[in-house]
Amino acid sequence: MRKIGAPGVFLLAGMMLVVAMMVAGSAFAATYPNKPSKENWYVDNASLLTPEAAQKINSVALKLFSDDKVPLYVVTIRSLADYDAAGHSVEGYATDLFNKWGIGSKDRNYGMLLLVSVGDRKARIELGAGWGHKYDRQAKNIMADLIVPAFKRGDFSTGIVDGVRGLDALARGLALPKPKAPWWFLPLIVLVGIGLVALIYNLFKTGRSGWAWALIVALGVLLFFILRSAAQSGGSGGGFGGGSAGGGGATGSW
Repeated sequence: MRKIGAPGVFLLAGMMLVVAMMVAGSAFAATYPNKPSKENWYVDNASLLTPEAAQKINSVALKLFSDDKVPLYVVTIRSLADYDAAGHSVEGYATDLFNKWGIGSKDRNYGMLLLVSVGDRKARIELGAGWGHKYDRQAKNIMADLIVPAFKRGDFSTGIVDGVRGLDALARGLALPKPKAPWWFLPLIVLVGIGLVALIYNLFKTGRSGWAWALIVALGVLLFFILRSAAQSGGSGGGFGGGSAGGGGATGSW
């Protein structure tokens, strides 16, 4: 058998050390709640929400997303330890969860997350990077005035719903930048206008025997599938687009 020289021994030992570190790292890596279903804007793993509170969260969050494309999610957990994150701070875990889910989008990074860890007696508001730490004071006021007092009374549903209302007011009070139209939007409008004129001309000239009717049918079928696709992708599914945390927030305890 061929002997392994000293360099080979060190290389083998190094490779084994790297593998061991990777295995150890994966063994102690934190886990995260699954994303909510498309109909919901919350994950209540700690069973803190009444049915009325859950419905109110969905109503407020859905309207906010429909109006301003700001996704707002609520997550309750029993403890960080339940997700192998006992050594994590609530701030760090909320940031990691925010990034794991990709709340918001890369070009419109205004996501919002309210995380409640009832066993750790900690709550965290985490904002997407687009907020730029400009609204930390408002987030602290929401946490201190609306969320924590209710939690101290043991009324978690009220505190969470009031926190969601506060975040909704924060978002609506901002002059958020509107998405810019892509470069091809104006040429597309011109082409559509030309096509429409040609379509009307063909209809008057040839009646039902021309290509215009075939085009109308094709456009109708295309529109049907577009609308059906939009309906199927509605709800909270639009809130996950690769956004990231980093825009500030606030932490509370009780």
